[in-house]
Amino acid sequence: MQIKKTDLLLWPNLLTLFRLFLLPFAFYFLLKKTNSGLVIAIILLGIAYFSDIFDGYLARKLNQISDLGRILDPTVDKIIIASLAIYLTVHHSFPLWVLILLLIEYSAISIGGIILIKKKKMVPTPTLFGKYTTSILGIALFFYLINLTFWKEVFLWIGVGMILITLFTYVRMFILNLSKP
Repeated sequence: MQIKKTDLLLWPNLLTLFRLFLLPFAFYFLLKKTNSGLVIAIILLGIAYFSDIFDGYLARKLNQISDLGRILDPTVDKIIIASLAIYLTVHHSFPLWVLILLLIEYSAISIGGIILIKKKKMVPTPTLFGKYTTSILGIALFFYLINLTFWKEVFLWIGVGMILITLFTYVRMFILNLSKP
């Protein structure tokens, strides 16, 4: 594992930081509780969501994959999803038990990642299933935000199933990697 200060200036990492930069502005407009505020917040969150797809593509295309990016990208994803889930739990009807499950998953993955970095000097690679889980949760949260009744429930339950599978997959991966000599 090698993190250089210059990695912060790689385009994919700058794009990831830009996503994080958008978050307070999105919440500012959400907390206005006006239709125009909601529209602006959705646009900002949409830009963040689609830039998440683009930063990985950019990293591969420009050959700018870095250990910092492998840590930063999923961390920013977790911050955005968890923040939005907390907001929706407090201000809308997002179920508290799903928020708790999500926070347990994120905590377990983060702690496991820190342990692997410290003990094995390796940055865990996000799985494709984990990325799909983030996308499904993002869609579910969006549907909660606009109160699209049927679809928010459908994507919530798909997301819950994916959270459980992702949690199991990452715990298994961490155990296997820690047991290697």
